Parts: sequence; C-alpha cells; structure tokens
Amino acid sequence: MLPRFFLADPSLTSVSGHFWGYLRSLVQPVRQLGYQPVLLGNRSTDSALREEQGVTPAFECWFDARFGNHHETLSYHRQAIRRDLRIVSRAFSIDRRDVVLINTLRQWSLTGVVDWLEAMPAGHRPLVVLVLHFTAFPDPEQGSDILEFFHDAFQRIEQSSVRNRILLMADTQELIDEYRQINDRLTYLLAPIPHTEFRVPARPAERRVNLGYVGEAKENKGFHLLPYLVRRVMASEHADDLRFHIHAQCWDSRFTFFRQSLPQLAHPRVTLYPDVLDDHEYDRLMAKLDIVVLPYTRRNYHVQTSGPFSEAMAQGKVVVVPRGTWMARQIAEYGGGVAFNPGDVVDLARQVLAVLSNRDRHTADRRRRAMRWCEFHNSERFLSLVLDQADGLRHHAVAEVARTLAAARAA
Repeated sequence: MLPRFFLADPSLTSVSGHFWGYLRSLVQPVRQLGYQPVLLGNRSTDSALREEQGVTPAFECWFDARFGNHHETLSYHRQAIRRDLRIVSRAFSIDRRDVVLINTLRQWSLTGVVDWLEAMPAGHRPLVVLVLHFTAFPDPEQGSDILEFFHDAFQRIEQSSVRNRILLMADTQELIDEYRQINDRLTYLLAPIPHTEFRVPARPAERRVNLGYVGEAKENKGFHLLPYLVRRVMASEHADDLRFHIHAQCWDSRFTFFRQSLPQLAHPRVTLYPDVLDDHEYDRLMAKLDIVVLPYTRRNYHVQTSGPFSEAMAQGKVVVVPRGTWMARQIAEYGGGVAFNPGDVVDLARQVLAVLSNRDRHTADRRRRAMRWCEFHNSERFLSLVLDQADGLRHHAVAEVARTLAAARAA
C-alpha cells in the first residue's frame, strides 16, 4: 500500500478560487513521487469537487469563521478541528508513513491539530505540514486578538511532545519574520507557491491590449477603484486598442461598494464576468490578459501573498500593485510591473497609463521573467522541501527510539 499524502483545506468548498487551485497543483506531483493523494475539504464541499475530483468532505469550520470572544473562538475551533481530524485518521487508518498537509489553516485552529496528534499512538503519528498564509499583525479593523492566538498556538507547539512531527511553512519571508517575533524557538520553512504551472502565451501580433481584474469583487481588494480607472483610461489615446476584462462576482451583491461600482463599469469595451469561475474558466481569463490590476487596499498584503499575482508572474504578465506590499517587493526583484500609492485611484490610473505608453519595455523578456519566478515557485520544489524535511524527521525519530531502547537496556 502506498503512503498517503493528504491534501487538506478546511476552507475548500468549490472549484472556484485559490483554495482549490493550490491543492490541485499538488495532486499529480504527489503521485509522481510515489504517494497516493487524498483530498479533504469542507463539509459543504460542492458536488463537482466530491464527484469529479474525489474530495472528501471533512471539516466543519470555514477558514474565516469566528465566534464570540477570544476564549469562545479558540475553544470552538480547537474542538472542531480536533474532532474532524480524529474522524479522518480513523477512517483512513493514518500512520507515520503518511503526510497530512493542511492549507489556509487559521491561527485559532492550530492548537486543535496539536491535540489530535498528541492523542494518537506515538508510532502512528504522520508528518503534519501546516501552511500559514496570514499575518499576525493585520488591519486594526480585524481585531487585536489575532496576535494572541498566534502566540498561544506557537507556544503550544513548542512545548508539545509532537513538535517534531509538525512542519510550519509560510509563503513569504516577511511572514516568517513576523512569526519569529512571536516565537523564535520554532522553525519556519519558506514555502514555494505551487500553483504556477502555466505556459507563457506567445505575444500576439495585434496591438490590442487586454487589461483585467481577477478574483472575487471585494472592497478590500479595491474593486471600487475600477470605475474611475476605466473612465480615465478610456478617455486616453490608448482607448481604441484596449479591452477591459473584470471578474465582477460578489458573494453578496447588496454590498454598497458593489452596487455603486457595477453600473459605472458599463462600457462597450468592458467585459464583466458576473459568475463564479471554475478553475478552467479562471485559467482562460487569466491567459487572456496582458496587464493584471490588483488594487488591494488591506494592510495585510504588506506581508501576505496573492494567488492572482503569483499566477500572473508565472505567465509573464505585467502587474499593477500597491506600494509597500509583498507584491511590490516581488516586482522590484523580478520586474514585470509597477506600483501605485495604496488606495490612490488617481495614481492607479496614472501608473496604468504609463504602462500602456511603454508597453514594449514592460513586456520585454516576459518568458525569462516567468521562468525565473517559477524556478522557486513550483509544486515540485514545494514537495521536495516537505519530503526532505519528512526524511529528516524520520531519521530523528529512529534515533530517538534507539536512544530510548539504549537507556532502557542500561537501566
């Protein structure tokens, strides 16, 4: 029987979005490495994932579900994921040859994972990989207790007997630096972003430029800045050669920012995509774009990654992002984009117009840029880091057993 590689995400509910894109990118490479992939999602996972992709509904709590005060939130999520993982481990007879990767796990659930591992027989504990994507110092509007959750979770891991069965990963160095401020006695591994398996399309001979916004319509992702951008660019000398493609799907169409923005985006050269996009539809939209605009406004992106940005970089797109973010620092290192003052719609339009005026310079060497980005950010490198660590932990475990037996014999 092959060892299993459990690809789990408590927030995975549909084929739309980067929860699925992240796990999907790992399935085939896991098989090629001799593991059997097992996909686990939320209990509300839709039929397309269950029936077509074989995802097992496993988790009660979605990634951003919060309840009550600090103590109630921690207690609820800790108990829920401990119970869910216990059910999974019994159903699949998980043992120490297996790897359990949990993506987008939030800070209030981390201690429940430790509880679950500690309750397992020592000889059956798998390697658990926790991929962390979230800042410990978020926008003030999100509440001040997030740092406390991280502090308690990291301390719990540090003091646990299963510490060496847990691999902590984060996908930016800035996040790792934050986590080290909270607990510098743990090890955090820099994780490559795996969902970058795209071919760079050949540059079309026509001069038409496709500019777009991808991802769900959200105020904290700057959707409300797009009407001004469209008006300003369509009033420029570039208008005849330009087409906008905007993913205009919002989980609640009653939101004021969305209701006010949508009619202002009506234009013959603007195509709106109002529906949830599955992975193939999303890929086709991204492949169509020459310039990707990501006008995020939330402070979190100072250190957090962006799925659309990562995919755009992997395809050699030109990307327009806010200054002071992880995205802007990647552009400074790799090229392929410009930055604007966060939340400043006038500067956003100014930077987009500058890109359009100098398109040849910005699109030069796009294949080389994409290849350089993907040298680190790819699924194979991600898995090699995980499995190298797994091998090291196995050797450590064998040595620990040998020392224990030697001590017993000496006694």
